Amino acid sequence: MNSLLSWVIDTLNASPVSGFVMDNAVVFPVLEMAHFLGLCLLFGSLLVVDLRMVGFAKAVPIKQVDVFLRWALIGFAINMISGLLFVIGDSDRYLVNIAFGAKMACIVLAGINTLYFIKCIKPQMASMPLSARALNTPAQLGKNAYVVAWLSLLLWTCVIILGRFIPYVETP
Repeated sequence: MNSLLSWVIDTLNASPVSGFVMDNAVVFPVLEMAHFLGLCLLFGSLLVVDLRMVGFAKAVPIKQVDVFLRWALIGFAINMISGLLFVIGDSDRYLVNIAFGAKMACIVLAGINTLYFIKCIKPQMASMPLSARALNTPAQLGKNAYVVAWLSLLLWTCVIILGRFIPYVETP
């Protein structure tokens, strides 16, 4: 293990936040529940938006699924805070774990995908008419919207799977 990583792990393990998370019998389970709730909000909301973008539930106006993006952001915020507390609390488990590193890489890629969605796809959604048949096919938003939606589903599914691998993958 390189010396910078060792220093980071030692510093985090010595922090009062680490002690609070690891030495309190209630905190870690509460963080687990919060992380699961955040995941449900995040992935459930993205599932609605992404599946709508690829052509499911065509009777639902595309602009109506926009409200789910707020719930996804709330879920992401919950997961970011609880996940950060997990890492601070048990840094020698997470920071050297291959599954954790892969999960973080998928989250970064999902973030880039989301930025593309916000800059390029969401403005198109906002300009669509609010009719029941506003989006009959994914082609009406363009091929990029279709790819962004499927990529979002793939990346967040990978995040979930890799997160479940963390306790079972040996660290070097």
